[in-house]
Amino acid sequence: MKNRIHMNPILKKELMVGSRSIKMSFAIMGINAFLTLIVVLVIISTNAMGGVMSYDYSSLSSLFPILGCTECGLISLIVPIITSGSISGERERQTLDIMLTTPVSPLYIAFGKLGSAMMVVMMYMITSIPVMAIAFVLGGMSWFALFGLIAMLLYLGIYVGSVGIFCSSVVKKSVMATILTIAIGVGIIVVTSVIFYAGLAIKAYQANLPGSAAPSFSPGAVPLVMMLNPYSPIFDFMLRAMSSASIYDIIKETGNISITLGNLYKYWIPVSIICNLLISFGFLKLAARNIAVTRNRKRK
Repeated sequence: MKNRIHMNPILKKELMVGSRSIKMSFAIMGINAFLTLIVVLVIISTNAMGGVMSYDYSSLSSLFPILGCTECGLISLIVPIITSGSISGERERQTLDIMLTTPVSPLYIAFGKLGSAMMVVMMYMITSIPVMAIAFVLGGMSWFALFGLIAMLLYLGIYVGSVGIFCSSVVKKSVMATILTIAIGVGIIVVTSVIFYAGLAIKAYQANLPGSAAPSFSPGAVPLVMMLNPYSPIFDFMLRAMSSASIYDIIKETGNISITLGNLYKYWIPVSIICNLLISFGFLKLAARNIAVTRNRKRK
């Protein structure tokens, strides 16, 4: 007999249930219609500025950051809605007890819920490729930038999805879990950004004090905190795709950087993604721990 591909039973169940729902089809149609509307509006606006007799297709390169930011915003809103009800929704439907009686481990349940959410995100991304490709065919962007952006959006979906599953395992109501997921995401963005800019401002102030022994301003390791911002590698990727600049160049302009920190800043994208994926795994472990506590209570 041929070996069958083993699939996470939670993921398989979610895919079977989701494929039978018409909501996904309408959601995909709505997202692509929204992206198409943005493309049309950008084309009309650039044509109005360029004149009636000629059209500058190079101006369509602005579609890349516009569509990229739009996709990031959509994922940041859609994924929490999907994942925040993964555990709390089972509790509201009174099907969590049945799930906990299965031999599937709590961590396996968390991975299955995240996998089902990522399947939905991948479907959104794949169906939006024709719309996204307009910025690359007419705007002169490379295909590497297109598929690189898709990979970055999938990474963002994993991060946001893991936070949503953790919140769903903590809060009993799906609505509250969604709000908590968005609040945690906004909090991480705000805290890392404030520490980043405040640290640079303090160091710059100290370097400019009269009689300072420092020969020049050095940002030090303060900018590393921005690597914990899940959107920072996406921002760096867009900078590199649109121009030769990067976050490393922005930090380097503020002062001298040591060789060790300089190497970290140069590889900002992979280092930041690895750090944030480790944080995502931590959220999944915490979610599995909460699920295990619930299972132990049910057995007692």
